[in-house]
Amino acid sequence: MQLQYKIFLTALFFTLIYIYSSFSYISHVKQRLSDEKYKEVVYNIGNEVKTLIEEKKEAILLLSLALSESDHIKNILLQKKDFHQINLQAFSHKLKKYSSLHNVWFQIVALDGTSVYRSWTSKSGDNVIEIRDDIAKVLQNPHVFSPISVGKFDMTFKSIVPIFVHKRCIGVVETIAKFNSISRKIDTLGWKNVLLVDKRYKKQLHVDKKMFLDGYYIANYTNVSKDTLAFIAQDLQSYKEAFPYKIKEKYLVTTYILKDINNKKMAYFILLKEKDSITFTEIKVQMKALVAIFVLIYMGIALFAYYIYVFYYKKFVQQQQSILEEKVASKTKELEAKSLKLKYQAEHDTLTQLPNRFLFLDRLKQALEEAYRNNTRVTVFFLDLDRFKEINDTYGHEVGDRLLELVTKRLLQYRRAEDTIARLGGDEFTLLLENVKQKDSIKIANQILQSMKKPFIINGVKHYTTFSIGISSYPEDGRTYEELLRNADTAMYKAKESGKNNYHFYNVAMTELAMERLKLEKELRSALKNGEFEAYFQPKIDAMHKKVVGLEALIRWKHPHKGMIFPDSFIPFAEEIGLIASIDNMMMKLSMQQVLQWHEKQIECGKISINLSARQLTSKNYINELETAVREIGLDPRYIEIEITETHIMENPEYAMEILHKIRALGISISIDDFGTGYSSLSYLKKLPVTKLKIDRSFVVELPYDKDDVAIVKTIISLAKNLGLELIAEGVERKEQVDFLVQEGCYDIQGYYFSKPLSKEDCEKFLKTFE
Repeated sequence: MQLQYKIFLTALFFTLIYIYSSFSYISHVKQRLSDEKYKEVVYNIGNEVKTLIEEKKEAILLLSLALSESDHIKNILLQKKDFHQINLQAFSHKLKKYSSLHNVWFQIVALDGTSVYRSWTSKSGDNVIEIRDDIAKVLQNPHVFSPISVGKFDMTFKSIVPIFVHKRCIGVVETIAKFNSISRKIDTLGWKNVLLVDKRYKKQLHVDKKMFLDGYYIANYTNVSKDTLAFIAQDLQSYKEAFPYKIKEKYLVTTYILKDINNKKMAYFILLKEKDSITFTEIKVQMKALVAIFVLIYMGIALFAYYIYVFYYKKFVQQQQSILEEKVASKTKELEAKSLKLKYQAEHDTLTQLPNRFLFLDRLKQALEEAYRNNTRVTVFFLDLDRFKEINDTYGHEVGDRLLELVTKRLLQYRRAEDTIARLGGDEFTLLLENVKQKDSIKIANQILQSMKKPFIINGVKHYTTFSIGISSYPEDGRTYEELLRNADTAMYKAKESGKNNYHFYNVAMTELAMERLKLEKELRSALKNGEFEAYFQPKIDAMHKKVVGLEALIRWKHPHKGMIFPDSFIPFAEEIGLIASIDNMMMKLSMQQVLQWHEKQIECGKISINLSARQLTSKNYINELETAVREIGLDPRYIEIEITETHIMENPEYAMEILHKIRALGISISIDDFGTGYSSLSYLKKLPVTKLKIDRSFVVELPYDKDDVAIVKTIISLAKNLGLELIAEGVERKEQVDFLVQEGCYDIQGYYFSKPLSKEDCEKFLKTFE
């Protein structure tokens, strides 16, 4: 036994030495490979930047060459008159519309140095060779000159090309462009970038001080985020010449240096890429291979040692064999039990213990094979809980998980022994029915919907949720498991669009609708990213005193191909896919910024009304977003009014009351929109911190001829006066409606009678008419 102990210590010591050596070597190799990978990434982006710069220089030069061959320009220079006929504005607009050259300017200079045309100003007739050595040199010795240089107002691409007539120079054409398009293209490659002009140009640059960073001019200022500038400012001097690269926090940083015609450093393209976006797959594969080699070597040595050990202790092994066999048998049983447990965990949802997606798909495949052999039907239910996210976000994940467990128990009540109920994830369930008729599927769907009518009681609180169910069947709706599951999912979305808490069977038209939904979602995300949404404003008029008392901010989508799209066509879908909060937040900031601009112009526009969606009302971040927007934009809160429908309030009145009190605490007014159309309680109304009621257009449209509408409107006006609330009526389109409302005491009017929703330009003109 003493010898065995020595052998064991020796083996342990060898193993530790081997592991340490292997780990050190593998770490060294990994570091070297990572360094090579970073250098490769830096080398590639350097080449990309170089190519982009050369391509833009070439594009600017081609524009100059093309203009230098213009007979129109040549004739005007030869005649030395009618220089006003030169106008390249339309050409500039076409470049901006059909190419990436968005900021391009042109100058035509006659042989005597007179600037006869500048696209950036109406000024002409002055002699530029007195201040522009580069143009003077080209006129004195006609040649093509295409540098990158720093001027008085920016760092630009320039191209100066002589204009010849019969081999005689009669002037030059100069084309100038900024670096913005290059910066944007670098962004699309996944690199944040800042273009800094060297400090030696600071005195000659006459630009806003905020466009400098520690003495370096930011040439692509409009394309750089505050976060990027703040990051670079931490260690600017280091980043300025980070070659080949630096690793700082989560970024890979490198620099591309631009030099002037004298080979002096002119500017620095500082490029940042998130390390997590760099793929190290090949390195990981090599590391795994290296680890495997060391493991194999170790196993070989261990096997050899084991052979020696067996050789000297054969008798001992024989004596222990029976004991080991018993242990092996015991361990085998234990492993079999663990294997069964692992298999169960791999095939079942940990929360509900239902089959998971993996097991469900396996059973669906088997069911389809059997249905094919026996010529029978297979039906798939795709079930999605309605309002689950709202409950989960409001009451927390523990309540959400408990709700899923209770829902599972109810579903299991309607399962036959041969059926499979599975949870795919989140609030999505599936039901597999074998050899059932369509009428039986309808019966089961109705049973499930009926069972969901009873509330789920969790921690003493009643929660209500329903199912939207999509149904597809083999063979008519698909012959593969992918088709059946996809088509059932498509049918489920149709059920949601039809009001939820119902079921729909799949058909071909629904597939086309699903594809349309995918396209719309992609276009919405692109619109949000590209700033295609615009704020329109509908004036609110005090009809008694003929003055503007406010504006309601309304969204419009300026689609690049379909033109103007109204909100009814995309807002409901944006709410469904979870984009509404981002859109609403963007609209809130746009409308506040516009009102602030009108205030700076001394244009009175009253309060700006911003609609509050149901998603925002239940969002935990909304108050912070609202407070941040007010603080950053700088608009006085007393000029802001939040509009919310009474239906949204009554969905969760206690929580809504808490949020609305926080809004009022910011000094912002609150208006109840569409008042009278929902099921609001007067007991809640007197508790809510609202300042205004808006009479819904449905009560206004038949005024003053419909007796019921007259009675309802008079009641709302009387109620508002008794509660000390302001009033406004929407949807007013005729004079008799205005006269009736004013006579009854509702002076504030909104509707087409005074104005439709206007763009910011038309709204500004409208507001000036009331000054």
